[in-house]
Amino acid sequence: MVTYNQVKFRDLRTGRWRSGSFAERNPHFKVDTLSQGIANFVFKTADRYSEHAQEFAQDLVDYAKQNAPWNDRTGDARAGLNAEVVSDNGTLSIVLQHGVDYGIWLEIRWGGRYAIILPTVETMGRKLYDKMQGMLGDIIYYD
Repeated sequence: MVTYNQVKFRDLRTGRWRSGSFAERNPHFKVDTLSQGIANFVFKTADRYSEHAQEFAQDLVDYAKQNAPWNDRTGDARAGLNAEVVSDNGTLSIVLQHGVDYGIWLEIRWGGRYAIILPTVETMGRKLYDKMQGMLGDIIYYD
């Protein structure tokens, strides 16, 4: 029976299977580091995704406000653009929305001429994808 620290490994010189402590055989590897990293994986990954989502939500709002195609009369429609991060059962979503009741008409009336929600998602979605590439490689799962 192999215990927690004991593993079977193939001796590279003889080719025979031997038992021994994996940490003894590989001094750069520590079981404690690995188990700690695995235990932290879910929490640290979720935290990093949440951080990126919060930052990106603000980027969405900034882009939408700067590129809204309508001329302001009161400034309420532009000021009412907002985004929130929603977490539900392990799913993280960013919701970009109008804060005024006539926002739906800006989006669909006149063939979408004054729409900003869908154009923002189409433009910024690619940037989110690029930003998320390699994100897991930057996380240190053990301290």
